Amino acid sequence: MVLVHLECRAPDAGSKYLSGTYEQGSVTLRNRDDPGTRWEMNHLGNNQYTFLCMQDLDPTNFFDFLDSLNETRYLDGNTVTGTVQLVKNTDPPFTGTRWLRSNGPGDSLVFTCLGASDGPRMLDGWPGPGSVQLRPDTGFLGTRWITVTPL
Repeated sequence: MVLVHLECRAPDAGSKYLSGTYEQGSVTLRNRDDPGTRWEMNHLGNNQYTFLCMQDLDPTNFFDFLDSLNETRYLDGNTVTGTVQLVKNTDPPFTGTRWLRSNGPGDSLVFTCLGASDGPRMLDGWPGPGSVQLRPDTGFLGTRWITVTPL
């Protein structure tokens, strides 16, 4: 487990850090120091990961961890609709909570949703409106990311 910020490398102006809001289960792009931009990146093996939104959580507080078990905090890609959201757990029907990390152009990374259904899979950020979605391929510049260690 490691704490990270995920920064979208799209050249557009705007907010670039993946952000979750567990109260609504929503995922957007925000500024680095805004709430919800810290993620617990859990390695499952074979370059597969889950991401847990750490909004309002102290990673050293066990009681914060227990409280988080009933909240929508896991990053989930819906390969049917192309949407990205937060969900309560990594169990079915939330098959999009597993992400394959691979190298992209330059120093960037690409995150591919491993959801069970056919459809778009590439995590894509659009800094202008601050939106996040899944795209069918890496031809979109917002599918390039870097991980940044929080201060």
